[in-house]
Amino acid sequence: MHLSGGRLREFAQGCDVLGGGGGGPAGDSLPLALHAVDLNGPVEVVDLAELPEDGLVMPCAFLGAPAIGAERIGTCRESVAIRRHVEHHFGKPVVAMLCTEIGGYNGPAAAALASHAGLPLLDGDGMGRAFPGVDQVAMQLAGVTPGPSVLADEHDRVVTVHAEDGAWLERLARTVVTGFGDRGVSSEYVMTAQQARADGAVVLGSVRKALRIGELLAQPGSVVRRVRALAGEFDGRVVAEGRISAVLPATGPDAEVLATNRRTPAMLEGIGPDRGRTLRLEVGHEYLAVIEDGEPLATMPDIITLFDTYTGQPVSAERLRYGLRVVVLALPCPPLWRTEDGLALVGPGAFGLDLPYRPLEVS
Repeated sequence: MHLSGGRLREFAQGCDVLGGGGGGPAGDSLPLALHAVDLNGPVEVVDLAELPEDGLVMPCAFLGAPAIGAERIGTCRESVAIRRHVEHHFGKPVVAMLCTEIGGYNGPAAAALASHAGLPLLDGDGMGRAFPGVDQVAMQLAGVTPGPSVLADEHDRVVTVHAEDGAWLERLARTVVTGFGDRGVSSEYVMTAQQARADGAVVLGSVRKALRIGELLAQPGSVVRRVRALAGEFDGRVVAEGRISAVLPATGPDAEVLATNRRTPAMLEGIGPDRGRTLRLEVGHEYLAVIEDGEPLATMPDIITLFDTYTGQPVSAERLRYGLRVVVLALPCPPLWRTEDGLALVGPGAFGLDLPYRPLEVS
C-alpha cells in the first residue's frame, strides 16, 4: 500500500478521529505530507513481518506546541539529520519509520518525515491514538530503552539526549524543544525490527485503521449516520448527540508533568433522541471522560471524539466552545492499554481523574 493524494487526505481525517481531541489538527500537517509526496513520490506502507530482524525501526514525531506548529510549519526534512545520527550511533541501517503518535498532527507528519528520509512507513504506531506524554507509548511498556533520543529543528540543529527512563526523557526532551522555539522533531525508543515484534512493542495496523476511518467518513449520508457506521465497524459506541451548553473554568493545580495539567470541564445537553440527558465532559489535552449522573460512560485510555454535526469534522479539545452541536463517539483503545501497567501509564488516574476505568463494552 502507498499513501498519496486522496488517500493522504482520508488518512488525515482518520488521524483526527484517533486523536480523541488531542495531538493537534492533522489538517495542519497534511500540506507537508502532500508536498513531500509531490517531491519524492508516494510513501510505501509496510508490515512489520517484511522488515529484516536486525534493521532499525525509527519512531519519529513532532514535539512542542500544536499552535506554534500551525504557524511555523517547518520542512519535515528534520528526519534526514535524525536518521543520519541514529545510524551513526547504532551502527545499523534504519529500515522503516514508525509514527510515534497516529492521533492528530503526527499521523500525516510521519508520512512527510518518512518521505524525506527515504524510508517506508511501518503500518503501526506507538499509541494507537494520541497521548500528551513522550513516555506514554507501547515501547515504554515493552521495556525498550528510550535513549538516545535525537531531536532536530528545521535549521539542522541536532541534540542527542541520553535519559535513563521515559519520565526523564519527557523532562529533558521538552527542555530541548523549548530551546528550539517550542517546535522540533524527535526520535526515541529506536529498536530493531526483532524488538518491535516483541509482544506489545508496537500498536500494529494503525495506518490502515486511520485510512479506513477516513474512507468511512467520506461516504455519503448524514454526519450521525457516518459516525454510527464507524462505531459499528470498530466496536465503538455513539454516546450522545447534543449541544455544548457550557465550557467551565479550568480546575485542578498546575503541574510540571504534562499528562496531569489542569482540566476544563464542559457540559453537553442532549438533542434529538438524547433530549433530556445532561453529560459532563472532562477535557484536557484530549477528551478524558464522558460522565452522566456521576457514572463514567467512557474514559481514557478509550478514544473519545466529538464531531461537529454540521461539518462532520472532529472537534479538537482546544476548539471546543459553547453552542457547538456535536455527536460524541467512543472507540476502544488498543488492548495493551487495558493491562494493569497500561492503565497505570494512561488510565484515568494518570490524568488526575478519580474515576474507575470500565471498558466500553461493559459500561
